[in-house]
Amino acid sequence: MSTKSRSLIISVILSVTALAGCGSDQPKTIRWDLQAQATANSIDFTELVAMTEKIEVMSGGRFVIKAHPGGTITGGPDIFNAVKSGRIHMGAGWPNWWSGQHPAWAVMNAGPFDFMNIDASLLFFLGGEGTQLANELANPQGIEWRAAWWPGMEFGLLSRKPIRGIDDLNELKVRIGPGLPSEVLSAVSGAYTIPLVPEEIKSALESGALDAVEWTTAAGAWNLGLNSIATHAIVPAIWQPSVLADFLINKQAYEALPDDLKMMLDTALTAYTLTTTVKAKLADFEALENFKNNNTEIRNWSAQDIKRWKAVSEQVLTDYAAKDDFTKRLIEAKKAFKSKYNRYYQYFGPYDQ
Repeated sequence: MSTKSRSLIISVILSVTALAGCGSDQPKTIRWDLQAQATANSIDFTELVAMTEKIEVMSGGRFVIKAHPGGTITGGPDIFNAVKSGRIHMGAGWPNWWSGQHPAWAVMNAGPFDFMNIDASLLFFLGGEGTQLANELANPQGIEWRAAWWPGMEFGLLSRKPIRGIDDLNELKVRIGPGLPSEVLSAVSGAYTIPLVPEEIKSALESGALDAVEWTTAAGAWNLGLNSIATHAIVPAIWQPSVLADFLINKQAYEALPDDLKMMLDTALTAYTLTTTVKAKLADFEALENFKNNNTEIRNWSAQDIKRWKAVSEQVLTDYAAKDDFTKRLIEAKKAFKSKYNRYYQYFGPYDQ
């Protein structure tokens, strides 16, 4: 064999060896599952998918999160347990659904006459002590908590027959999420509250298993197709004026991430929060017009009904504050922030009405 041929063979061998070595040094791809409560066609879920796609691109394929719509792996309150135990790495839902874990989760979300605007709640959780308080509850359970997005004021109650006020709700079967909102609705009206997950709502309303439905905002109710069944609505959703969604992250999985991926995830979650909040509220404007154009008859609660709501809400909140020191501290922190917020906007609130 000529010297030239030997040199060529050696070069090929070295090249193959080098390539094999490079392959073995490639960083391992981290794969997570994210179970949402949202339906597949909702804005919050499609934005979750967009978020995970961006994370994969930004990480160069090192971090791949698979987002699953409601009920795929698990659903409802079990999302908390699934994240806690490591069955899934992340969950996306609503704080009041975790109230079986601790009563404070029921008031972490927006109860009746809580923060009355999206921005008040957003400021409390993203700039105030809200996230810190939430993690005081979540961290001992092996969970990192983050605010997800703000639907704000929910739509109200949709029904096939008109509901003109509180008294019409007596003994009706009403779908509403668990925790403080449903407890206040039941106490003020005598309605039976049923916390069905979204994939069960429409069929239950069609069959008569439900008389009325609360499901997030105008866009959420429209996208769920409730307009095809329910032609009456009473608004607004007094039980949750500034509702927020949340992320649950398995703490062990989160802490095992390399620093750059951890930072990437946190940045992506914040971007999701702001983008989804804005897009969803703009969609609510359009959805409300859709309901009107669909001949949905929309009524408002009377001033007397609102007074009754408020009286019962204050009593239920007092009962919650007596449950344990942490729940009391959370309620007091929210009230103190609301007071500060209101004092500011006495001078700088809307002046054109």
